[in-house]
Amino acid sequence: MSLSAGATSNKIVMTSLIIVIIAVSILAGIEYQQGNSLRENVHQLEAKNSELLTSISILNKTLSSVSATFPTENTTISRPATGNGSGANEPLNLNYSSQSITAVAVRAVPTSDGFFQSVTYEGTTMDITVDIRDSGKGLVLVDTGIPTGVDFQTAAKTAVKVAQSVTKADLSKKDVIFSISPSNANNTTNELEAVDGPSAGAAMTTLLISELQNKKMNPDVVMTGTINQDGTIGQVGGVPEKAQAAGKYGAKTFLVPVGQATYSEETCHESQQGPILYRSCQSEQKPLSNYTEQKFGMKVIEVNNIMEALQYFQGNN
Repeated sequence: MSLSAGATSNKIVMTSLIIVIIAVSILAGIEYQQGNSLRENVHQLEAKNSELLTSISILNKTLSSVSATFPTENTTISRPATGNGSGANEPLNLNYSSQSITAVAVRAVPTSDGFFQSVTYEGTTMDITVDIRDSGKGLVLVDTGIPTGVDFQTAAKTAVKVAQSVTKADLSKKDVIFSISPSNANNTTNELEAVDGPSAGAAMTTLLISELQNKKMNPDVVMTGTINQDGTIGQVGGVPEKAQAAGKYGAKTFLVPVGQATYSEETCHESQQGPILYRSCQSEQKPLSNYTEQKFGMKVIEVNNIMEALQYFQGNN
């Protein structure tokens, strides 16, 4: 009995050792795989870091090259002729004191009730100025002081093309710099970080045309809309939210693309049938101007193309 018990005990010990060895082998294999995975991730990150450093170096060289072409403050350039003789050969002071235009955009605002998170949208106003630099390379730049998306850049390039077509100006040897910043009406200075899109294209075009024509713009007019190659103004999103922002800003006229001077108003009806409450809702499109005139004293007007928009901005010139 004693020998049998001892043999059984030895078997248990051997079995336990085998189990331990197997477990250690499995853990070692897992750690080895994880180690390989981590090394691969590190290798990929190092490669990406190297690419980023290269890109930064190229961008720095490009910025240095661009900066070298910029004249110093108070440098003047000659305005191109506008076709009617006005503004030709008049000096333009390039000390960042050019006129500006106000555009509106929509930004996402995250909200939370402590458990669920959601996103609401609200309008925000932004000021756009433009400077035309002589002895340039035909560059079109957008300066916001913060990263922006590709839509701003594309809209700016289209704005320059349309402005040249309207004014017959030659900007091939000049640099055009649009500077975009939150307007003074905004309570915070970082609202622009959440804004991007082509909806400022029409405003940039109007501003550049007025600058080339040496015409002042009506500061009481605000607009939204994309700009197309043929000078037509394209539709945008969030027009009611933008109208709210324009009204709070103090605008008297808000220009929007054709077909977008409306807002949706929802009405609901409830009826009780026994213990069940029935609720039905329907949405109705209403003129946006009726609402904004009553609340802000601001008209909402649809414009089809950039020439129509210029009539409102330059109407008193």
